[in-house]
Amino acid sequence: MSIINSRPGAATGIALLVFGMVIGIRQLGVLQGVELAMYDLNLKFRTTEAQPESPLLLIRIYENDIRQLGYPVNDSSLARALNLLSGYGARAIGVDLYRDFPAPDRNELLSAVTHSPRIVMIEKRLGEPVPRPDFISDSSQVGFADLKQDPGGVIRRGLLILWDNDGQPYFSFALQLALKYLQDFDITLTADPADESQVRLGKTTVRRFSGNDGGYQHADDGGYQMLLDYRRGANPFPSYSLSELLSGQLDGQQIRDRVIILGMTAASVEDRHESPFSTGWGAAGSIYGIEIHAHMVDQLLRIALHDDAPPKTMSEQSEILWILAICFIGAALGVWIQWPWLKVFLAVGGSGLLVAATHDAFSYGLWLPAVPATLAYLGSLALATIYCAQCEHTERKLVMHLFGKFVSPEVATLLWQQREQFMEGGRPRPQHLTITVMSIDLQGYTAPAEEMDPADTMQWVNHYLDTMTQIAAEHGGIVDDYAGDGIKVNFGVPIPRNNEQQIKQDAQCAVNCALTMGSTLGRLNSDLASHDLPPFRLRIGIATGTAIAGNLGSAQRMKYTTVGDVVNTAARLESFDKDSFRHEAGHEFRVLISESTYHYLVSEYLTTSLGRCKLHGKKKTMAVYRIWARKSIGSEEKMA
Repeated sequence: MSIINSRPGAATGIALLVFGMVIGIRQLGVLQGVELAMYDLNLKFRTTEAQPESPLLLIRIYENDIRQLGYPVNDSSLARALNLLSGYGARAIGVDLYRDFPAPDRNELLSAVTHSPRIVMIEKRLGEPVPRPDFISDSSQVGFADLKQDPGGVIRRGLLILWDNDGQPYFSFALQLALKYLQDFDITLTADPADESQVRLGKTTVRRFSGNDGGYQHADDGGYQMLLDYRRGANPFPSYSLSELLSGQLDGQQIRDRVIILGMTAASVEDRHESPFSTGWGAAGSIYGIEIHAHMVDQLLRIALHDDAPPKTMSEQSEILWILAICFIGAALGVWIQWPWLKVFLAVGGSGLLVAATHDAFSYGLWLPAVPATLAYLGSLALATIYCAQCEHTERKLVMHLFGKFVSPEVATLLWQQREQFMEGGRPRPQHLTITVMSIDLQGYTAPAEEMDPADTMQWVNHYLDTMTQIAAEHGGIVDDYAGDGIKVNFGVPIPRNNEQQIKQDAQCAVNCALTMGSTLGRLNSDLASHDLPPFRLRIGIATGTAIAGNLGSAQRMKYTTVGDVVNTAARLESFDKDSFRHEAGHEFRVLISESTYHYLVSEYLTTSLGRCKLHGKKKTMAVYRIWARKSIGSEEKMA
């Protein structure tokens, strides 16, 4: 099938094939790791507007604090720290330390917690549970500290709510702290009026994570989760040590109206986690659990107070349409753009543009599937390029098969470059053309052939045919048929002639070709004479007119040829009055042309009019002319 006519169908087929492959491997989860890595890169290198100052502050328990206060930090020291924070006017205080074990000074901690409803402590509900402190009766003062990990241990999602088997909800440590802070703004957690399965903080919906959101495939979406945006960066929150707090180095100005999270950051206590900032290019190292919780609290506060919604993802249907559209773009460019270097530019530039566009969209809160889209684009572009290359190879092979043996390399290259004009459906399309046809017959062939060995005869005839074919090619003619020692040559095919000047040039090329063939016959006759064989003589008929050019035969055996009255006229001119030429002495060849050809020769050739003649098979007489030579001298006779 011709590339040109099959482009829309080819682009469609390639786009659908690549689309199916990309969607298939994506559904298998093969691309999830790369897509999540791209999510991490977008987080690390996004451009965002300036954010209001975060109210988060961290009180860290370092190795030095453990050496002073022991491990675990005793309840008395912890109670004293909580009392100081409450007295300094902290709006919410989170304790990221488990207290599920008995302690002699537990009453001090109980008193500190029960006298300050702003304090939230932790429990663990997933895996091996760790119960809440037994002295807490207010459920708003405890939250689970469980974190959802992706493959590789990376925390990209925040778990906000869990339900037990009876449907009882439990809030996360971060959500409880955010609600404590927001109660001064009369903001609480409510159901979204448009969709009661979603929750809201303030006026903004905290969209619930689904297992196939963004680059995820079949992820665990149990409980109520949200995508974390880590908008504050790798190390955004001010922090102090527990020893600094207990020694009085902090004052109310540093604590008032803040959310305080107290927890372990000592190297000897394992509480480190991977985040998007600790993976891939630009990795900054793992972070502590209290930092993860701080990012979650900060994000919840921005949602409630500044309408800063979590990263959005496209619906699965929209993602499918997005990837399908990219497949069509890549396939269309692949089949329509033919320049190799431009395709390289399109591959590099297009994929770069896709990555840049998805990164820009991410900066505005929309997570587009960059990896499958880029794979779809490059895959469809590459497959379309391979398809076109294969089609071009097949078509070039066909063009060379049809014309390459009978035209010069320059003409063959020109035919290939302009194949769009005459190829259709993998074969030359039928065309109405104005052409000049030359019919050649070798007079005197039969008698010598009877005296020669058949193998020698075949070798000599092939030598003659090769010589004449080469001359035809040098003059821009295309040999489309051999009949014994007869040759048919077309001038003006397969590329249509668009003006009279081009038609005139074809007619002159045909006549020049005939004269060159005649002059070459002398050398062939010298070879014959060396074998004591009689000389050969050529009869040539040339006519100009309209014909139908196209392919005859089946897909297994094709032949490009021309049919029409002009073809018959050239053949009748060649055979006209051949008996008188047989007895004509002193001339090795004869060239007869039709009036239509003579019209284009003007006065450049020596001609003789034979008058109006009755050609065999023709009802009407027609003017016939004999060409003797060009009026110019010697070598010009061989010029096309």
